[in-house]
Amino acid sequence: MDTCILQPRQIDEYVDQLECIGMEEILTSRWIACGCGLVRLAVEAAVEAGRGGQERVHTAITTRGKSVGVVWQLLACETWRCHLLPLLLPPPPPPAGDEDTKQKTDDGLITSLPFIMVLQVEAAAIGVLESIAFHEDSVVELDGLLLDVVDYSVRQLVPLVAHTCTDSSPTSPHAMYNIGAAHGGSQNIQVEESGLQAREEVLREKMRLALVLGCRAVGVLHLLASCHKQLPLCVVTRLMATHDVPQLLAKVLETSPWQKQENGHQYAFEEGEWRQVGKNTPPLSRSECQAWVALATLLLDPEARSGYEVSSGRRATLLRLQPRLQQAALIQVPALEPLARWLATLAISPPQPVRPQPLVTALAQIGDGVAGTWAGRWEELAGMMRERFLHPEPSALQGLASNMATAWDLDALELLLPDSPVCAACGSPAGRRCSRCRSQWYCRRLV
Repeated sequence: MDTCILQPRQIDEYVDQLECIGMEEILTSRWIACGCGLVRLAVEAAVEAGRGGQERVHTAITTRGKSVGVVWQLLACETWRCHLLPLLLPPPPPPAGDEDTKQKTDDGLITSLPFIMVLQVEAAAIGVLESIAFHEDSVVELDGLLLDVVDYSVRQLVPLVAHTCTDSSPTSPHAMYNIGAAHGGSQNIQVEESGLQAREEVLREKMRLALVLGCRAVGVLHLLASCHKQLPLCVVTRLMATHDVPQLLAKVLETSPWQKQENGHQYAFEEGEWRQVGKNTPPLSRSECQAWVALATLLLDPEARSGYEVSSGRRATLLRLQPRLQQAALIQVPALEPLARWLATLAISPPQPVRPQPLVTALAQIGDGVAGTWAGRWEELAGMMRERFLHPEPSALQGLASNMATAWDLDALELLLPDSPVCAACGSPAGRRCSRCRSQWYCRRLV
């Protein structure tokens, strides 16, 4: 059965919409059309990857030369998240009894929908890039953009190591919003408040997204490491010398930000949410497997490791990983056995010093170009965007909701779910969806 969401002409249409849009146009109608198209492409790419066979999204993006549009959107959304989001968010709630401040805060109440939109476009962009990186021919076509991708991926891993993006609640909702198609062909979007103010919702989603982006970044680095022999020398230099990715991956594996324990239960961050670890759960999560394999590839390949000196500090960091390579992990990923042997050898005999290689550096193709003339003028740019985010026109907000409802069609997203829906009342397998909220499932008609 064909499980594709988009027809070939729709894929081509959304790919053609990918373009380099200036920071000042974020959340305009032009940017929304491009961003929602990117989200639909990300969902289609995920479905194609899970189904196997032909993957049309990465082919269309590569053949039409639109990879630069994907990377541009990725970096633009990251720049907005780091520099503009803190300026656009309203202040925290005032102390009880401060009526003057409370009145000002009430006048600035917002909906979190525009903020969530930009955050989700960044997640969609890294998802599309991961699907592109899976194919060596498409990776080679990225060419100068590879440095931007490597730099971005490293920036997402730094917060993971610093433990700055760990969600405080493993039982957080699967999604802040229910976005789906209603009956009759119309679309609706419902905001799940759950007692949270818009500011808290945005901060919560930003925190969750940090883990999502970090896991995606691990996947991208794993794919780039696996085909490093086909990549330009400057990319390998960026991985090994500029950013010291082996040490970064070792730190990520040591801190395990995608695992935590709460109330006596172990949780793992999988598929964008915290899930309780069961007895039959494999010892290594998907992101852990990718990090281990990437580390093994970079350390065991003579070409990649040439010129990389395992100093005493690096050696100490790597040896702290030895206890984590237990028998269960090696059974799950047999490809890690050579790394386990290499670490055992490293523990008893430090490697010979290497001769430093000529350092080949290059500038990223986009780099800080997404900021353009706005670099250092974030307050001014935030002032231009404030009306769009804090006080959107009802028609603009309705248009945004309609576009998001189309992009996050529940019928399409169900193809990505690993499990069958269960009844919200009794937990049995369910075949009926609530016609009103379009999110709950039931095994029978409720009276």
